Amino acid sequence: MKYKILFIIAFSVISNSSLFAQILKTISKFDSLSNLTYEMSIIEKDPFSDKLYKDTLKAYFDISNSKELFKVEGKQTLEVYDGGKLIQMDLNNLTYRIHSEIDVSTFRYKSLPYIISTLKKDLNENVPVITHNDSTINGKLYFNIKIIGLDTIKKNKRVYRFVKVLIDKESYLPIWYRNEQQGFIDGTDMFVNTYSEIHFYDYRINKESLNDLSSYIIPSNFTIEKLKDRKPLLIKGSKAPELNLKEINGEPFSLNRQKGKVILLNFTSISCPHSIESVNMLNNLYSEYTKRKFSIITINPFDDKESVEKFNKKLNIKYPVFLNIGVANTDNYNVYGYPTFYLIDKNGNIIKGFSGYNKSLEYDLKKLIKNLY
Repeated sequence: MKYKILFIIAFSVISNSSLFAQILKTISKFDSLSNLTYEMSIIEKDPFSDKLYKDTLKAYFDISNSKELFKVEGKQTLEVYDGGKLIQMDLNNLTYRIHSEIDVSTFRYKSLPYIISTLKKDLNENVPVITHNDSTINGKLYFNIKIIGLDTIKKNKRVYRFVKVLIDKESYLPIWYRNEQQGFIDGTDMFVNTYSEIHFYDYRINKESLNDLSSYIIPSNFTIEKLKDRKPLLIKGSKAPELNLKEINGEPFSLNRQKGKVILLNFTSISCPHSIESVNMLNNLYSEYTKRKFSIITINPFDDKESVEKFNKKLNIKYPVFLNIGVANTDNYNVYGYPTFYLIDKNGNIIKGFSGYNKSLEYDLKKLIKNLY
């Protein structure tokens, strides 16, 4: 999330020279390294739900020149950047992708070099920093620092970005990092909160050269990922394929039994901001047309029952929500992004499909629905 930085600080900020000396020493320590390996455990909260994502990574960084080389391995993905291209390897399917841009990296923005670079940026911009009493873990002392990137009120809600770091008083390297954010998605009224928490351990400093990353060879048992050909949305007049669904209570659902009703299909995900934006529209349509032969069928292809139930309650969803079974539904309806909508007439024929959400969609759907009665 990107926010304009407005500071309204409701507590005292300590900006003494010793505190900044501690942080600068951490930065200086890092800048003096030629290579670094470490392990890290990560917990991240999804911004749009209560889901937690966990991973344990092994990281190898060559930071001896302006081109940062790295190899980061998680439980399911391995990423290698050789200074010119990024290789992403799926460890489950033994496939790989090659990208020309480093920005698509999943792991780089969780790495220690990136965290140090943001620390530098915050200090250069005079972002407020406070310190707490030293923390003691297993008999060792650690600097306990908090950086306040943002803390203000917007639309009567508190918007903030805090970073907390524990730094080893001997090595001057971080052992724990937490980034907390709360605010509005740019250009919307969608209010979200999230955090990521990282533990760093098993540091090895200047122990091994990673120059071989510049000529990294993909293992022979990996094959290049074949991307699916994207088919267009189903056309007007085509028969709506049957759906393999279950209601939240476990009852099977049949689209064929819905003949005589106008149907709005909604393929969605609780982690997609545009899907969340569409909830108000769907609630409005359901309330307006529920007394007619009209139904909204919302399909969650990836989300589990517990997460869907929490999400429905949190957003006060009024319309029926169904759980997906297998991949046939999304394949048969050529769904490649979320949300995707289809309006179906009383005879089970496609009227129109819509990929994505925008604010004019409610008007467009009402116009089409009106012509079907």
